[in-house]
Amino acid sequence: MELLEAIERRLFDELNPKVRLVLETGRYLIEGGGKRIRPLITVLTCGMCGGDPEKALPLGVGLEYIHTASLLHDDVVDGASSRRGRRSANLIFGNGVAVLTGDYMYAKALRIFATYGNMEMIRLVSETVMEMAEAQVLELSKVGEVITEEEYFNIIDGKTAVLFGACTAVGSMVAGYPDPRTLRRFGIHMGRAFQLVDDILDYTGDPSKTGKPVGNDLREGKVTYPLLSVLDEIGRDRVEEILRKPVLSEEDVEFIRSEVIRLGGIERAKERAEEEVRKATHLIGGFPESSYKRELIRILEFVVLREL
Repeated sequence: MELLEAIERRLFDELNPKVRLVLETGRYLIEGGGKRIRPLITVLTCGMCGGDPEKALPLGVGLEYIHTASLLHDDVVDGASSRRGRRSANLIFGNGVAVLTGDYMYAKALRIFATYGNMEMIRLVSETVMEMAEAQVLELSKVGEVITEEEYFNIIDGKTAVLFGACTAVGSMVAGYPDPRTLRRFGIHMGRAFQLVDDILDYTGDPSKTGKPVGNDLREGKVTYPLLSVLDEIGRDRVEEILRKPVLSEEDVEFIRSEVIRLGGIERAKERAEEEVRKATHLIGGFPESSYKRELIRILEFVVLREL
């Protein structure tokens, strides 16, 4: 796809630090792959809103840098050893280099927005990064606890959905669309669906495709929607007892995983993801038919159907 190729080229072209180790660390994570959904939806939203997609391209790349920086920091916080089926950057280059390269990429993203964007976009992106950090702290503070559904959505909105919302809002701003808040909501619903499916794949995914073993979130003491949706059927006290353990055994992980699957937690989470997709689709229903709109709808469908 020509657009994806343009995004890939720009991702490498913009990454031009003076220190070689920063370049090597950044390139390592970018070369690890990724669906590039965030820059794609930035550019496609701009086109759907009647703007020039070329003008949105560098801003989409900046938003992908923010995503990449968050992955670098997440892997350090989680003590991860793999990412997308390869050894994680923190394992290869060290925690210090990974954190500082993430800092560089956040700063690079803001530099891109200062060059190609405007103050309204910079304000939106800065607030988005703040919300992402707050959500990560909230998630970290809740490890080993049974959270509420409201807390779950607060976490995934900050971790994932607000960056999707920034992408679609920025795309609309480049086009001069008068109501970027509606396009931001569109992206947030898409991001929620994306994270819900990610959480499903933690229970049922193929490790060779997802790049991580099933039950990884459970091992880290994280409670997500598939478990929350059947918590009463399993028994809150039983789950809390397991999560309080300093280290969950493989038997503990498999018990919860198999119960969630048996009791229909996967189906309930998928239904919730589909609901978010319907809300997103409704928000762009009034836009004229175009290749950009069709591609955005195709991405929405992909978000829910991927690897399920």
